[in-house]
This record gives sequence, C-alpha cells and structure tokens, in this order.
Amino acid sequence: MDWLNLHDILVFIQHGVSLIGILIIISGVLLALFQYMNSIVSGHVVSQTSNINAIRLNLGRVLILGLEFIVAADLIGTTTTPDYYAVGLLAIIVLVRTILSFSINRELMSISKEP
Repeated sequence: MDWLNLHDILVFIQHGVSLIGILIIISGVLLALFQYMNSIVSGHVVSQTSNINAIRLNLGRVLILGLEFIVAADLIGTTTTPDYYAVGLLAIIVLVRTILSFSINRELMSISKEP
C-alpha cells in the first residue's frame, strides 16, 4: 500500500470520526432543547427542578461523548502530520478538552447526587 493512500485513508477516517463527534453534540443539544421546550409548554419547569436536572445530566453526558470522539479524531490527525508543532498543538487541544470533560463530569456528579 502506498504511503499517500494510507495518508488519505487516515485523513478520511479523522474527518469521519470528527463528524460523528459533531453530530453527537448537535443531536444532544437539539434533544435537550426539545425536552426543555416540552417542559415549558407542559408547565413542569416552574414546578419540577428535577426535570431540568435530568435534561442537564443527559446533555452533559452527550457533550462528554462528543468531545471524546473529537479528541480521538485529533489523535488520528497527528498520525498524518507527525511533527513537533502538530504534537504540541494536539497536546494543548487534548488538555483543554480533558479539562472540559472533567468539569462537565464533575458537574454531572453533583447534579446526580441532588435529591
């Protein structure tokens, strides 16, 4: 197999995994928006805060999942351009996304422990 073809395949896989992550995040945001609008229309927003917390929990889980796919795409991307600049940039991106995932996960844990 020619190196150029392998490079093209890896770039295609990288873009596909990144697209999957983006679609997961968009679908989660749309689902959360639909659930929230449904709560507003039915009048449950004022009376039940636990419903809002359930929406937040689901949205947070989806965001973490989508971020993991995008990080995986970035990892695949470094195999296509393995220079120090790309590795350093990837390290910064992964660090920021890991901090985001950690903070979202911590928030989810605090919400799930609420009565």
